[in-house]
Amino acid sequence: MKTLLSLFLGMWVVIDLNQTIFAEKIQVEKGPTKAATSLAVAKSFVGTPYVAHTLERSPENLVCNLREFDCYTFVESVLAITHARHHQKSYMQFQNQLVQMRYRNGVIDGYGSRLHYFLEWKFQGEAKGLFDDVTEELGGTKIQPSINFMTSHRAAYAGLVEEKDFQTTQDVEAKLSSKSWHYLPKKEVEGIESKLQDGDIIGITSGIEGLDFNHEGFVVKRNGRAYLLHASLEAKKVILATETLADYLQRVKKHSGIVVLRIK
Repeated sequence: MKTLLSLFLGMWVVIDLNQTIFAEKIQVEKGPTKAATSLAVAKSFVGTPYVAHTLERSPENLVCNLREFDCYTFVESVLAITHARHHQKSYMQFQNQLVQMRYRNGVIDGYGSRLHYFLEWKFQGEAKGLFDDVTEELGGTKIQPSINFMTSHRAAYAGLVEEKDFQTTQDVEAKLSSKSWHYLPKKEVEGIESKLQDGDIIGITSGIEGLDFNHEGFVVKRNGRAYLLHASLEAKKVILATETLADYLQRVKKHSGIVVLRIK
């Protein structure tokens, strides 16, 4: 009984801390646009620790963790807080917004229902009117790569042990592989930096076979150049990069280019 009580109290402290952080971030000054607010919220998280795999729970349920991020949960959490800030939403409604963004059609139904691929997250976010993909109008190249990294590396994903979730993920990969989309090769990014805007979401495409994206973050413009505000694996925390986005892409060999999402 004492052990169960300690566990319950520990969980309550974590929940309360996340609510406290949300209450603080919801007070960040609202900008003239959601993109401006997103950038203000994102900057307020600079220094927050980078921790991978925070969403991995069994059984699958909503994880709301504002104490630490990976690149995906950082962008998603900032976007959900921004939505709450502009619509006067409560913490509970913020959590619901996370569900709507993180899970296919906003329904939690096992590991396979989570949007594991950034490409699917992008498509669903566009459909929900959260942002526009402006990559094509920036001069992006049309591509239709084969997406199959997760099921091709099944042993690396504990959530794929169940046949139902494995099959669902295979079906998702087949659908994603059947769709064309646009990206900007990394050698072209410096040439379009002037067209990027503060608060744009940058999805960094992957040169790894079967994988769609490696990383993501927000654009910050300084003296006409674009920099990435992101949860950095290298730095182990949320940072505003000191090297330009173009230089960062060139330095990391596995990065092939970018997709640009403009918050609405």
